[in-house]
Amino acid sequence: MATVGVDIRVLGTGPHSGIQEYTERLLEHMVPAADVSWKLFYAGRRPLEYRSWMSRENVSVHELTRSNRLLWARTRLTGRPWLDELVGGADAFFFPHFLLGATSSRCARVMTWHDLSYELMPDLLTPGRRFWHRFVMRPHRQAQSADRIIAVSESTRDDLMTLYGIAPERIATVHSGIDPMIRRASDGELALFRAREGLPPRFIMSLSTREPRKNLEGLVRAFERMAGGRRYTDVSLVLAGPDGWLEGPLRRHINRSPLRTRIRLIGSLRREERALWLSAASVFAYPSLMEGFGFPPLEAMACGTPVLAAANSSMFETAGDAALLVDPYGVDRMASSLAALMDDEALRGRLIGSGFERARSFTWEHAARGTLDVIRSVLQ
Repeated sequence: MATVGVDIRVLGTGPHSGIQEYTERLLEHMVPAADVSWKLFYAGRRPLEYRSWMSRENVSVHELTRSNRLLWARTRLTGRPWLDELVGGADAFFFPHFLLGATSSRCARVMTWHDLSYELMPDLLTPGRRFWHRFVMRPHRQAQSADRIIAVSESTRDDLMTLYGIAPERIATVHSGIDPMIRRASDGELALFRAREGLPPRFIMSLSTREPRKNLEGLVRAFERMAGGRRYTDVSLVLAGPDGWLEGPLRRHINRSPLRTRIRLIGSLRREERALWLSAASVFAYPSLMEGFGFPPLEAMACGTPVLAAANSSMFETAGDAALLVDPYGVDRMASSLAALMDDEALRGRLIGSGFERARSFTWEHAARGTLDVIRSVLQ
């Protein structure tokens, strides 16, 4: 039986993120593999929240009491400790993200790359985050050290080849999945939810961490342009998601907006309420300036909500023709597209139907099989 270590430190890094969703859902579907013994490595300030799949017979959890900062510093200075030694030996180590971690020459390395926005759009990060990427994590060196790399989209694969010079045969594209719990809520559930939340008759929704790359200020401008007249006085904008960074301009814009009473920030969503919000929305908008994969548009499709997304990066292959793709820098076009998604029943019907079909094609079962195939390839 092969022994595979997994770096699960991302499960303890604050508000639930796409990378955490990826790690948790992927392992949930991979660990039942009977021919693999899984050794999960965790370190961090936050106590690890145990999941049911961690108690399987072929899974062991190895927690390190020291902080990640000390671990990273020692790894940078000495190239130790080796994570495969810390878990009692492993034939390969899987990194769902490029958190810094050393392994011995006896242990193969497989790493997942979600996007390279930190290389392509460094100005949209704080100085601290730029320093963390460039001088602490050093993703370029980690990519070079990996035996195989998993890219969550062809867009990310292309960036890895272009920016890091990774040979194409070392990169496998394995699309992520979406949570099967995310599905259209019933009319009864929606009626109760709308009453409980005091929701307006119609609203546009977005879901993301509030950071500049997500282009939420551009969305607010498009909403103001669309809903500022008499025709859409019943339409509101809901921005869901955790606090991010460099969000001061967004908050100032909202506070000065003539439609500020119709713009609602609701913070992070619990897993059990995501489907309710997405099902209740009239339109889901995701005008991100760049995405490695993009879970929320597909989740909205699974809930029967028509999607507007940015015509860039991975959105062409994940959202594709099941969404209305627009230039995220074009506020006027975004505004007219939002209006069309509100009013054009034929367009809404087409996107809702194709959206359901599109969402069904991205499953964690498929992602787990593809990821296992890559891990097994380095064990041969």
